[in-house]
Amino acid sequence: MSMTTTGRKALFSATLWLAGVGLAQAQPAADFYRAKPQMRMIVSSTPGGGYDMMGRLAARYFSKYLPGDPQIVVQNMPGGGGITATNFLSAVAPKDGTTLGHIDRGMATTALLYGHNTQAQFDATKINWLGSISREVGVGLVSKNSPVKTLAEMRTREIMIGTNGPETDSAMYARLSNSLLGTKFKVVFGYPGQVEYYMALTRGEVDGIFMTGWSGPNRMTAIKDIEHGDLGFFVQMASSRHPDAPDTPTMRELVSDPKDLQIMDILLSRLDLGRPFVVPPGVPADRVALLRKAFDQAAADPDLQAEAQKIGIKIDAISGVDAQAIIARLYTTPEDVRARMQSIVQISK
Repeated sequence: MSMTTTGRKALFSATLWLAGVGLAQAQPAADFYRAKPQMRMIVSSTPGGGYDMMGRLAARYFSKYLPGDPQIVVQNMPGGGGITATNFLSAVAPKDGTTLGHIDRGMATTALLYGHNTQAQFDATKINWLGSISREVGVGLVSKNSPVKTLAEMRTREIMIGTNGPETDSAMYARLSNSLLGTKFKVVFGYPGQVEYYMALTRGEVDGIFMTGWSGPNRMTAIKDIEHGDLGFFVQMASSRHPDAPDTPTMRELVSDPKDLQIMDILLSRLDLGRPFVVPPGVPADRVALLRKAFDQAAADPDLQAEAQKIGIKIDAISGVDAQAIIARLYTTPEDVRARMQSIVQISK
């Protein structure tokens, strides 16, 4: 049976389309970015917080090391502690390398920790991780107005811990403390970001918070409030004590069971992801490699580091390759350990 004229035209059009796709895929990454005067960065937090400030800082210098020096427009997309933005990046955003993300580090392990209960609609191992300007430690802060101030007292009386979403690090560490340290924290969600739940702490709406971004600009505000006696440390999430709180124990120091220590070490290793920058799954590998190189160069830029110091951001960069390796390793966690982690940090219904 001979092909109709309409059929031949359709085949010709499809052939041209496939050829165009092939040429686009074959286009060198440098040429691709030279032709893009503007890019977009999705930040998963509200304006004014540590993620927002770090994202905007990085955007200015990141552009400097990309071919063509494209403008990077920052767009805030808060919701679910990072879930909304990361779902968008994975399912909706273009997969051509023109849309970057600056997302909550907790998004790396939502599926690992919450299994079928997660709101995540993405595979963290398939996201392309570009790196972070800083690694992190975390601290527990308690208000002077809280009815209890120490961990020992927190084991005897319920207090409220403010956070922005059920699958964020701040909420997870509160549940981890309840499970392994015997505290009685009631976790309160609904705050858009760290700026808002920190303000809730200072206003007395909540008794405490877990601040998991101690390298960010909010650290300077917190230190001033601690010096004035308005806040105090009660625990640290770190492998060793931070110089800012030498007399405050780490969660790891307070756990003795070897199985619990194994889980604690897995969860603390996430803090090395810092405040991650990513691009969606499916971006061509050569573009990912170019973006990772540009990110490393931006993080090492003396002007970026000087500006970061002025606004209270500590630079301790991790590369995209190293971040990708951490995530891949986390997802090799044996099923029995994974099940125990999920039972410890599970969200109460």
